[in-house]
Amino acid sequence: MALLDPVRRAKRQVTADLRADPYLPYILLAALLLSSFWVWHRLPNFATRDERWRVVDPVEVLATVLDDPRLGSVSEGVGYWRTYGSAMYLAALALIPVLVVALATDALPAFTDMGRHLNVGFWTHWLRTPGWIWTWSVLLVRLANVAMAVGCVYVVYRIGTTLRDRATGRLAAALLTVTWAVLILAHEGGEDVPSLFFLLLSLYFAIRYVETGADRLFYWGALFGGVSIAFKLSGGVSAVMLGVAHLQRARRSEDGFVSGAVRPRFLATGALIGAGTIVAGYPTLVFGAPAEFGARLARAFGSKSQPHGWLVQPSWWWILRSYLHGVGLPLAVALAGGALAALRRVREDSLPADGLRLALVGVGVYLAVFSSWRYVRTHHLLPVVALLVVVLAVVLARLRDRRPAVGRAVVAVLLVTSAVYAGAGTLAYASQPRDQAVDYLRSEAGANDTIETYTFDPQDAAVPHTDRVDPRFGVSADTFEFRCPEYVVLNYHNSILYLAPDSWGKRAETLSNDAVEGHVRALLDEDTYPYEIAGEYGRTPRFLDEKGRAPMYQRLLRVSVRPRTMQYGDPQDMGVDQYTVVLRRTGPCET
Repeated sequence: MALLDPVRRAKRQVTADLRADPYLPYILLAALLLSSFWVWHRLPNFATRDERWRVVDPVEVLATVLDDPRLGSVSEGVGYWRTYGSAMYLAALALIPVLVVALATDALPAFTDMGRHLNVGFWTHWLRTPGWIWTWSVLLVRLANVAMAVGCVYVVYRIGTTLRDRATGRLAAALLTVTWAVLILAHEGGEDVPSLFFLLLSLYFAIRYVETGADRLFYWGALFGGVSIAFKLSGGVSAVMLGVAHLQRARRSEDGFVSGAVRPRFLATGALIGAGTIVAGYPTLVFGAPAEFGARLARAFGSKSQPHGWLVQPSWWWILRSYLHGVGLPLAVALAGGALAALRRVREDSLPADGLRLALVGVGVYLAVFSSWRYVRTHHLLPVVALLVVVLAVVLARLRDRRPAVGRAVVAVLLVTSAVYAGAGTLAYASQPRDQAVDYLRSEAGANDTIETYTFDPQDAAVPHTDRVDPRFGVSADTFEFRCPEYVVLNYHNSILYLAPDSWGKRAETLSNDAVEGHVRALLDEDTYPYEIAGEYGRTPRFLDEKGRAPMYQRLLRVSVRPRTMQYGDPQDMGVDQYTVVLRRTGPCET
């Protein structure tokens, strides 16, 4: 079938690369191992709040259709809450095995209940769904992201090989493999890694189009760029890079630049392919829920102009902090240096220079957009980092040719330091503080022991998936002795932070409450209530040791040398934000 020809060509290309380059299989294997290491962390809980909703998206449609079996129910299910583009399709495919098992074990009602969460409450929604359903649903969505992450490494290899040679492709792939930002996002379900995969494919075909002038390559770039946008709106930068690729190819036209650039039918075809892909990629447009699509656009463009709720800093600070955290200090310096060095080459008339121009234009557009935002997270910078990796690989390949000893030394230092940084962050998934607290409670808490914790969302909590958990949205110190739970779990964001001085930040100022502060302090002091600290997990907050905040430069330096740092507003809670204290009752409460 003609429709399968592109798949066959892609398979032949991958096979040829694996046979021609003996190092490529090992690079891809390393990417797979790092991306999938301890990928089951936090299960049956969630790595992020967004991860839960990406998993639940397709189940909302199924639940709505089962509640009211008619054609219009599909549209209602898509518009049930927030549908995030093609991430819903990917999650639906990943969840098929869980659905099959649910059907075979008469667990379909429990499975579809995941899709009925409005007006239910986060805790009820999480606890009423069996743990095995959450575990396998989330895990399969994460594994889809792992596959996409490995795909990103391969596409970067193809880009480097096309621009220069296989050695350049290997270097680009190896650098992306040990990029911490990629590994973070491969460990959660979401749209960032899939969007990056298709963005890189679009860039690859844009470069091939500049190289050969074949129209079909431009159309493939438009198609994959549209898919990238359908996953994440920031994939729209692919359209800019394709436009630049068209102009670069026009410079080589035998008919002159103007004739090569002004091709209305060609450009219209590419635009239609891209636009059609975007429409098909958004379920809200395909299934008739345009209002939800409009709401998605409003959220995307409106929310970024507001400061993050608990940390107000200028955009440059967010960009710098997220950039340093996402790649580590050595690679951050190298990527910036590579970009500066590449600026000297963009005037050259060569395919490597064309590729550098495309990548640098993409980086420039992203940074221009981010500079107007009030907060920028590490995952926002993921495509910037990937594009800079391509640039750096080309620059280092040239350095190795001109000054072999220096080039090899720089490459070795970068690969080793980045591997240590990313490896340390990845290995720590096996010993996360919240998971350690959950393991303790699973092994020590009795069948009838109540576990009390204070958080609005289970994603913030370090507790097992059991109905013995008593989640409270406030500490309620005045009735604590009457409740007298066997275990109390204090988390950083909703409990420990009451002890921070008001000057610690907006969150501490908001939580300022003398009564609650006194209650939490009394629990930790172990001298008022019959409770003792059974376990303390994670890095102790500085204010508990009566230390003030570290200077700004120290905090920025810390995020670039310690991969597991606190990430306000970022996808996964790391560092001190996972700090958890478990208290165990040692005697009767006085009432």
